[in-house]
Amino acid sequence: MIKRIPFIQGMAWLIVLFVLPLPFLVTFSSGLPSIYASKALPYMLGVIAYVWMPFAIYVGTKPKWLDRLIGMPYAYMMHGIISILAIALAFLHKENSQSSGLIKLTGDYAFTIFLSLALYSLIFMAGWLTSRVKLLQLIKKGLEKLFKHELSLWLHRLNLIATLLVFIHVQLIDYVVANTPFMAMFWLTSLFVAVAYIRSFLNLKRSNVTGHLVKNQLIADNVRELVISVSRRAHLKLQSGDYIFISFPEISGMTEPHPFSLVNDPKTENQFVLTIRGDGDFTKQLSQVAIDSKVLVDGGFSLFQSVIRKNKAKELVMIGGGIGIVPLLSIAEGNPDIPTQLFYSVKKEQDFLYQEKIAQWNQRPQFRGQLQVGRYSDDYILSHLPEDKTNLVVLLGGPISMGRHWKSFFLDQGLHADQIYFEEFSW
Repeated sequence: MIKRIPFIQGMAWLIVLFVLPLPFLVTFSSGLPSIYASKALPYMLGVIAYVWMPFAIYVGTKPKWLDRLIGMPYAYMMHGIISILAIALAFLHKENSQSSGLIKLTGDYAFTIFLSLALYSLIFMAGWLTSRVKLLQLIKKGLEKLFKHELSLWLHRLNLIATLLVFIHVQLIDYVVANTPFMAMFWLTSLFVAVAYIRSFLNLKRSNVTGHLVKNQLIADNVRELVISVSRRAHLKLQSGDYIFISFPEISGMTEPHPFSLVNDPKTENQFVLTIRGDGDFTKQLSQVAIDSKVLVDGGFSLFQSVIRKNKAKELVMIGGGIGIVPLLSIAEGNPDIPTQLFYSVKKEQDFLYQEKIAQWNQRPQFRGQLQVGRYSDDYILSHLPEDKTNLVVLLGGPISMGRHWKSFFLDQGLHADQIYFEEFSW
């Protein structure tokens, strides 16, 4: 059975782009009156656009099964791209079909909301794109002081209103409502996504666990260590290298969940250690959070441990840069029996984190950790790779440019894509 992550990610695209819309297109076209045959193409483009928007909303609920299958960063990238494609198809549908009255009004309003939020999201919420376009990075940096993250999330939820308008738009079209097979799928899909979203928003799945902050201290310049204690974790299925979403429900401006990687091995205790750099409005406010504050925890998410398991890793090479070292430390702690080489680099000497922990691990026969100011050269890393790379797994953590460089480097050395994993926190 094929379990390779790149293959599964490719299959996910195939399913979303072609498989999901297919039954809607078949039932819609079979029930389309002949007098509308000349407009069949723009109508079908509208159908595809609607199928894709509920998918994007569903991904926004952070389904754990999808994260463990393809990774939440990848799922969020799909979410962004599919949303843009859906808006493009909605535009073609709008411009090439005729309507009037409430049918036209609901369609036009929905499209306007979708388009406005897409332009906004391309700057503030599509890290997969802003990380590649410098102009968008500069615009985002300039506007972040005005548009806080929680405001961005609430604005993004206007997509729900736009989707509801499209739902009403369809209900107003007589010949579509008369198409029973199509409407059955339309209602079932809409209802499924609506229930999933409401359950997620209201935490009816009881996935969140309540904890309390027991430690909050500055451990480096602009870097804080938080320790969260929980008494119950039955709904938290955590692995080494995971990240969790945390929020502070009793603190204004910190009620929306944010993702942070674990430093410790979550399987060994009921405390979660997070090391967080103050980059955004949420993280900068952490310095004001008092000990014993209530914390909601949801997790875990990540593919790090899945990549190790599926490759039956006999050796690990981990390259971490700056704050990106955090999940790699969790992996090193949680996999002491796998021979591991850790290459950790920072820009300045004072930026190193957990040097004592790494020095202690260096006493293990299976672990070798190296620290360096400035990035490692390609030749240096190459000289430390084993000759037999069959069961070698490479895990990367750090700035996006660094991760992409090393991913390309190891592919050039003959490793398969499924042997290399870099979790981009760009969403």
